[in-house]
Amino acid sequence: MRFFTPLILTLNLIMVTALVAAQGSPIGQSCSSSEAGELLCAVDPSMNNDNPYIIICNGEEWVLFANCGPGQGCAVTAIGVANCT
Repeated sequence: MRFFTPLILTLNLIMVTALVAAQGSPIGQSCSSSEAGELLCAVDPSMNNDNPYIIICNGEEWVLFANCGPGQGCAVTAIGVANCT
């Protein structure tokens, strides 16, 4: 059981990140109050010169938190934690 919990968590994070990236800019899309404070990575060619950026749920909608620089990536390291890499 100890092995499966981190595995499921990791797969869930990968799926959420891919879903956000595939849908374009999630900025302005609704999020729930239970997601407040969570960070995700996003990529949209029309934003941040096609570089990744980090969004945060303010309890009602996703808003821009930080832009990653040219040549940087973005990684979700735990539930609700994202960093430019």
